[in-house]
Amino acid sequence: MTNSTCYTPILNALEESDFSSNELKRVFHGRGHCFPALEHINLDFYPPFLFLTSYQEILQLELDQLASAIWAKIANIVDNIDGLVFQQRAGRATTSQVLYGNLPNPHIIREHGLRYQVDLLKHQNTGIFPDMSRGREFILTHSKDKKVLNLFSYTCGFSLAAMKGGAKSVVNMDMNNGVLKQGRVNHKLNNFTQNVNFYPHDILKSFGKLRKTGPFDLIIIDPPSFQKGSFELTKDYQKILRRLPDITCNGAQLLLCANSPDLSEEGFKTLISEHAGEAFIFEYRINNATGFPEKDLDRNLKALVYRYQKQEGSLFLI
Repeated sequence: MTNSTCYTPILNALEESDFSSNELKRVFHGRGHCFPALEHINLDFYPPFLFLTSYQEILQLELDQLASAIWAKIANIVDNIDGLVFQQRAGRATTSQVLYGNLPNPHIIREHGLRYQVDLLKHQNTGIFPDMSRGREFILTHSKDKKVLNLFSYTCGFSLAAMKGGAKSVVNMDMNNGVLKQGRVNHKLNNFTQNVNFYPHDILKSFGKLRKTGPFDLIIIDPPSFQKGSFELTKDYQKILRRLPDITCNGAQLLLCANSPDLSEEGFKTLISEHAGEAFIFEYRINNATGFPEKDLDRNLKALVYRYQKQEGSLFLI
């Protein structure tokens, strides 16, 4: 990709984007495979910076051309973008560099009126996943007076949404204590310091603790597709699903997520039905966030809303 005309979809996306809200957003989504020759490129807005990501190695000349084209376009359309960071994310190697501007320190961004501290340089993941925006919005609007459980909580974005939505309490669990510490920072940024717990535990080994603190009215399960030595979605998800009846209130809602191209929506529903049981009733799939066009919806993020409805008074004869 050395011809500047190849960049046209990215430049068009910049021109068509509304940056006036000054909130986190996906500007260009090449990973949805809707733009030939640009399947490896994403562009996000982490106010006041753009964040350009390539999922395959690109030559320095190509990067210089692409960055220059983006920066020239920005100069002509908006005045609230101060810089550009590039992340090379190919295989296990991830490197990041500032191409234009000076990053804020700390870097605080907003989404749905909530504040998050992010880092565009030090880690592969920034501290928030833009594709889960509508999932966080769902939790914000369905958490009033609920006792919430947030499994694989990462930096606790769902917890922030639940607290803003009026949750009674939230339990965040993730075996990575580092991301939970960042979650605490995010809660302090939003003045949510009461009725929130952070447990740095292996979820697969912690259902005894969850039974004691539950049952829960609203449960979020958003695991990584693969985490070496701790979780493999197609092998370990069912272990969690089998334990859900022990920690779920009758009538509770669940947001069950999977982000693996190897698991279709129907395959995911079958997994849930087989291992959680028929009392967990599918309601609907949350639509993609704005800015995430997808050629094949079975390959992208699947965020499914379920309701737990026990059959009361059933008799089982042996």
